[in-house]
Amino acid sequence: MPKGFVITKWTEDQGLIVYLNYPESIEVDLDDMMRIFYAHITGAGEAGNVMVRLEKARSNVSSYFTGMESESPLMINLILQLGEEPEMFGETVILDINNTIVKYLSHINANPSNHYELRQELVGYLKNSLILLERLEHLSKEQRMAQIFTGEKGRAILELLRERPYTRTELRGLLEDKLDRFITNLEISLDPFIKTDLVRQDWLEGYTDISLFLLSDFELMRVPAVKLVEKAQNGYPTPTVAQLYLKEVKNFFITYKPSIEDNKLIAQNMVNPDKYDYIVLLREKSYPISKIPKGPGESFETVRSFIDQLKEARIITTIKDKDDEWVLLLTDTIADTFFPEYLIEKIRQDVADKKLRKKTAIKHLEILEQVYKK
Repeated sequence: MPKGFVITKWTEDQGLIVYLNYPESIEVDLDDMMRIFYAHITGAGEAGNVMVRLEKARSNVSSYFTGMESESPLMINLILQLGEEPEMFGETVILDINNTIVKYLSHINANPSNHYELRQELVGYLKNSLILLERLEHLSKEQRMAQIFTGEKGRAILELLRERPYTRTELRGLLEDKLDRFITNLEISLDPFIKTDLVRQDWLEGYTDISLFLLSDFELMRVPAVKLVEKAQNGYPTPTVAQLYLKEVKNFFITYKPSIEDNKLIAQNMVNPDKYDYIVLLREKSYPISKIPKGPGESFETVRSFIDQLKEARIITTIKDKDDEWVLLLTDTIADTFFPEYLIEKIRQDVADKKLRKKTAIKHLEILEQVYKK
C-alpha cells in the first residue's frame, strides 16, 4: 500500500520547501526531495513525471512536476513501497489524482481568505486517494482486464502477444522499441495478464528464459443492461421513466460504434473502484438519486460527483419523473473474453515463414487445445 503524499514547492527565496505531507507522520527528507527535484529539472525543467528510488527511505516515488515555467513550481510526490510501481494502480488513476491536487492548490492560491478550509479539503482528498489506491490492489477479473487497457504498456503487450509467443527478454526488447523507452519491472506489467488467465508463463527445454503464451483474448464493450431493460419493458420503476429509458437506450445503441478511444474511456471508469461499485449496483436495479446507497463516509455530494462523471461518459443516465430523479445504467460495460482462434492459422504460417520455432509453436498449440477443451 502507498505510504502517502509529499507536496513540495519551489520558491526563489527559500528554494525547495515542503508545502504539505499526508499523513503527517510520514517522514520527509529534504535531501531526498532535492534528488527528485533534480531528476525533474535535468534538461528543460518541463512539466512531467519521474520515478525515483530512494534507498535511505526504502521507497519508490512517483513524482509529478508542474514545470519551472509554471506560476508556482510544484512537485506532487506519491510515496510508494519499494516493490510498488505507479502502473500497478493504473496510469490514468495517478494522472487524475495529480490533476485534481493541482486544481486544489490553484484554488487555495486564488482564495487566500479560505486557505485553512480549502487546505483541509485537500487533506481529505489525499486521504480518500490513498484509500482508493489501496482498493486498486483488489480488483475483480474484469477490472484487471480493463486495467490492461488503461495503460500504453498494457495495450502494447496485448498487441504483441496477439502476434505470437515471446520470451520475457524478447518481449521487453520489442516493448522498448515500440514505446521508445526503457522498460523496468516487466513482471508488474504482466501481473494482470497472469491473474486473469489471459497469459501462461512456461519454460521450454533448451531455453534460458520463460516464454509467454496468449491463452485467451478479450474485448471491452458496451452492452444494454439486460435486467434493467427487462424491468423497463414491464413498466419499472415507473411507466414514464421506463418509456423514456427504453427510448434512450435504443437511440444510444443505434448510433454506437466501438472505438479505441471509447474503450479507453470504458476502461478508466471500470478501473476506478468507486465508479465500478455504482456500475455493478445499477446492473441490478435503478434508484432515485436521493436513495442510492452510499459507501462508508461518502456524502451526497460525493455520490453526485460519481454519478455526474459516469453520466458524462454515457454509462449512466438520469431521468426525472414528478419529484424523483432516477439513476439508471444506460450502458453496461464489460470485458468479454474469447478463444483466440485466429492464432492457430497464424502459428502455422509463422512456422512456415521461420518466424517461430517449431518447439514453441507445438507448445502454444498444446496449451490452446487445453483451453479450448475447457
